[in-house]
Amino acid sequence: MKIKLLTTIIAGVLLAGCGGGNDNSVDGGGDKDKKTTPVLAFDGAINGMVASYTCADGTSGTTTTKTDGYGFVTVISDTFADKPESCSVVLSVPTGGEAFDMSNRKNMQKVVYTIPQGLLAKGQKIAATPFTTLVDKAIKQSGETNPENVDITAITGEVFKNLGIDTSIVDPNKLMSDPAATLKALDSTIAQDIVAKAMVLSDVLITHKDNTDISPADIAAVTTTVANDLVEKNKYFPAAAEGSSDQIYVDLSDELADKGNFDIAVSGTVPPVVETANKNPVVVPDADIPDPENPPVDPTPEPTPPPTGGTGGSGDGGGNGN
Repeated sequence: MKIKLLTTIIAGVLLAGCGGGNDNSVDGGGDKDKKTTPVLAFDGAINGMVASYTCADGTSGTTTTKTDGYGFVTVISDTFADKPESCSVVLSVPTGGEAFDMSNRKNMQKVVYTIPQGLLAKGQKIAATPFTTLVDKAIKQSGETNPENVDITAITGEVFKNLGIDTSIVDPNKLMSDPAATLKALDSTIAQDIVAKAMVLSDVLITHKDNTDISPADIAAVTTTVANDLVEKNKYFPAAAEGSSDQIYVDLSDELADKGNFDIAVSGTVPPVVETANKNPVVVPDADIPDPENPPVDPTPEPTPPPTGGTGGSGDGGGNGN
């Protein structure tokens, strides 16, 4: 089965592995002398997000550039490069900005992905995904505020168990740090299941990311119920049909924001409105799937406008910076 979301990111993995990318001026002056670290936003690859990081020593920053067509943005920081385990990360869309899933052009403007402190490791790829975000939520709801006391391995195992992902087959750390390569190596049926769960989980997290009354276990239960139904109703998901390059997606953030629908799904039943959406997914023709080399959102910073006032004059009005 064709999992098209992988195709747009493999090249990006190779490019980012070289440590290249745009300068982000996240720590003030001297950026050119600092180490660079690529960070991936992945559901499929997401274009248009910025990365903010906070480390235990007080180092912090936000990239000025956005994730590119392969889902990568570069953080410039020695601390982040040398001691990533001491840092947490938030991938978000700037106010008024746009973001898109590059595998199907789904609008990801409201998405926020996080990576908890302690999940990263030096020498390991870095990705912010719906799965890292649910692990982060589980840690926060555990009540433990000292990262050194968090058994992140146990919490991760519980999250994946609740999602119905067999950790004897799927390594959670590999899936959360290098999702494209991990999915590519899996049996197509297992990869399909994980892709569906990532899509649904992303929608659930949009509406319940700040709701401390809803447990990670319930979020996982809803995700599993709805994703299983999505695959059942769309045999070739994420392809629209056998052998087709057209892709499908669902956006269930509004439906699952409703507490009644959410509670029905927690019980293992697909709410009727969700079932209808799964039966009628959005079909994206191959021709409309974004080109990663020319993504919908320009990853580079907006040009700084010239100062106003002073000598006056209307000028020639040029300077859109395009």
